[in-house]
Amino acid sequence: MRSGYFFLLAAAVATTALTGCAGTADQKELNEAMTARAVAGDFHSIAVTNIRCNTRTEECAKSHAVKGDACLKLAIQQPVTASAQDAKVRELLDCAEAGYRKALELQPDRNATSRVSYHGGLLLTLSERRNRLDDGKEKKLDRENEKLLMAAQDARREVAGSALGFLYGASAHTYRAALLPAGRSRCNDLRQAESMLGRSPAPPPQLADEQQRIRTLVAQQLRANGCPRIQRR
Repeated sequence: MRSGYFFLLAAAVATTALTGCAGTADQKELNEAMTARAVAGDFHSIAVTNIRCNTRTEECAKSHAVKGDACLKLAIQQPVTASAQDAKVRELLDCAEAGYRKALELQPDRNATSRVSYHGGLLLTLSERRNRLDDGKEKKLDRENEKLLMAAQDARREVAGSALGFLYGASAHTYRAALLPAGRSRCNDLRQAESMLGRSPAPPPQLADEQQRIRTLVAQQLRANGCPRIQRR
C-alpha cells in the first residue's frame, strides 16, 4: 500500500525531531530547525538524529515520529529490487518502526489527531517490510504479515474513525489467505478481509484506489477458491 505514503507523510511533515529534552524555548528553536529540514527534503540528516527525549509529551512524541517519517521515506526510495534483508533497507525500516512505536508510546493524549498519522506510519512501515521480503521465505512472510495484522487491530481500536486499520487489516488477511493452500482453507481470511472493507470508514482520497484494488482482489479470490456464499437471514 505504498500509494498512501504521501498522505501519511503530509500529516507529519511539519513535526520536529529533538536531540534532547530541552526547555520550552529550546524546543521551539529545535522544532523550527527540524521543520525547515523536513520541508527542504533533508531526510538524511533527520534519520541520523539521536532522539533522547523520552517524556510523555506531544513534542517528544513528534520528535520520534518525524525521525520515523524520514527513515520510511528513505526506505521507500531504495530500489524496488532491494530486499528487506538488505542491510540498508533493514536499518531504515527498523528506524521507522522504532520511531512510530515510540511516538505512540509517548503521545499523552489518546484522542490526539496525530495518533492517526503515527498509526498510519507504523502500518506502512510494516507493510513495506513484508512486501520487500524475498519470495519463498514463507515463515518470515507470515511473521511480518502477522505483525501488520496486529498493528492494524491496534489502529482500529485506537483510531476507529480512520480507514487505515481497516484497509491494512484487509490487506493482511488477504495476504495471509494467499499463504495457505488454494481452496476453502483461504475462505476465512478472505471473509475477514471482506468484512473489514465493508465496515471501514470512507478512506481519504489518496487511498480510495487502494481500497478498491483490495476489494476487487478479495472478490476475485472468493470466487476462485470456491468460498460458499454467506446465508443472510
